[in-house]
Amino acid sequence: MTFARRTHGLKRLAFAPFARTRAHGARVLLTFDDGPHPEHTPAVLERLAAFDVRAAFFFVGNRIADPALVARVADAGHLLGNHTFAHTAPRGTAAARAEVRACQALVPRATLFRAPLGKLTPALWRAARREGLECVHWSLDSGDWRCRTETDARACASEVLELVRAGDVILFHDDHARVLPILDAALPVLKENGLC
Repeated sequence: MTFARRTHGLKRLAFAPFARTRAHGARVLLTFDDGPHPEHTPAVLERLAAFDVRAAFFFVGNRIADPALVARVADAGHLLGNHTFAHTAPRGTAAARAEVRACQALVPRATLFRAPLGKLTPALWRAARREGLECVHWSLDSGDWRCRTETDARACASEVLELVRAGDVILFHDDHARVLPILDAALPVLKENGLC
């Protein structure tokens, strides 16, 4: 099974005025979607801290059970992102605005926005911009959410390390337990190679 894949252009997206699909400079930007998760997000934070790595976390509003966890992520120096309130692709301007605003109310320190499934519509883009958020996509999808076993996680980490290039924005998910062994394998190599 293939896990990681490079996003070649943004042609598959209906609307793609992303401010950023690549990181600036020679390093990569690790991003984590679909959290926070009460167990996995703290474990991701521990792994990042062990290597002194900063990342971006795109939170889903209705998954925020503990606002202190959101504050902990920000206080550790990570970027916060809005990933809508219910992780849905709303139709229409009013629905998009409601999704973005509801999440922003729970993550007021967010400065970034990523549309659910990367499907940035004109309505979501306008809603994000009205909140002053920078729209961010990814250039390398780790495929971590497809991992079901430790073997899958090792294969996923190997594929990420094989495909990664300086400047990549890498997509991970902190609501999946398998992201932890992937990070255990990938972070030391990324750090050693000066990519994070």
